Amino acid sequence: MRLVHLLRIVLACLLLTGMVYAQGVGASGDIRGTVTDPSGAVVSNANVTATDIAKGIKHTVATDNNGQFRLTGLQPATYSLSVSKSGFQSEVAKNVVVNVGQTSTVDFPMKVSQVSEQVEVTAEAPVVN
Repeated sequence: MRLVHLLRIVLACLLLTGMVYAQGVGASGDIRGTVTDPSGAVVSNANVTATDIAKGIKHTVATDNNGQFRLTGLQPATYSLSVSKSGFQSEVAKNVVVNVGQTSTVDFPMKVSQVSEQVEVTAEAPVVN
């Protein structure tokens, strides 16, 4: 009889431990993706920012050497995702939904920014005395 009682206590402890662990798992979600240039080459060190549309909370990461990023531990919400890098046009993905325990994938093909320079040359005849 004591053995049965002891087994019940051990089983109850194991079940409670699993329930406590499950409370922390799946309370958030992730966003991941890859940033590439027009040729398909990866863009490293680009800034990726996820902004919770309702709360305005921002999370920023940089892409790694493989052009990949991962924003982890995001609260379930709808986000606006933006990526920027010098020499490229900024890109935005709106209404990216993060659900509990899931990973949303958003890839960014970036375009080269259009840099325009205007050089003005004025030619005047030299003054001769």
